[in-house]
Amino acid sequence: MIASLPLTFDLVHEPGGAVVLYVSGEVDLATASQLRERLITEFRHHPRLVVDLSAAMLFDGPALRALHALHREANRLGRQPPTLRGVRPLLAKALKATGMSELFRVEPCPPLMRRPASATRRPSVHHGQRWPRAAGTRTAGERLPSFA
Repeated sequence: MIASLPLTFDLVHEPGGAVVLYVSGEVDLATASQLRERLITEFRHHPRLVVDLSAAMLFDGPALRALHALHREANRLGRQPPTLRGVRPLLAKALKATGMSELFRVEPCPPLMRRPASATRRPSVHHGQRWPRAAGTRTAGERLPSFA
């Protein structure tokens, strides 16, 4: 069994007055209520909140409901919902499929942006790495041997 990454938060005040809440770790049924509480608390205290999800993993239904609760809180307070930054493709697809992509402004994660140390922790997965080839397999464009 693979151990899940703990859900952590870092709050950073940016020079322009925005406050960025970095969410790191796995967001699932077990941690969605923690995410919901933290999102709403920080939104109440910071009118220019940006939620950076670039280091968040496993966004499932309960996690999407936490974002929806954040949108409802913004409506209740008569404010614009926070911007979501660093939305990964799978989460973007889920937001679009549920219609929630229309509820939040989404911006890509700036490539050279400095993040707090805990926000840069990533699980040791093999995304983007080349797996070793099994014996007898070939790569694209490699010709099969001729047995004529």
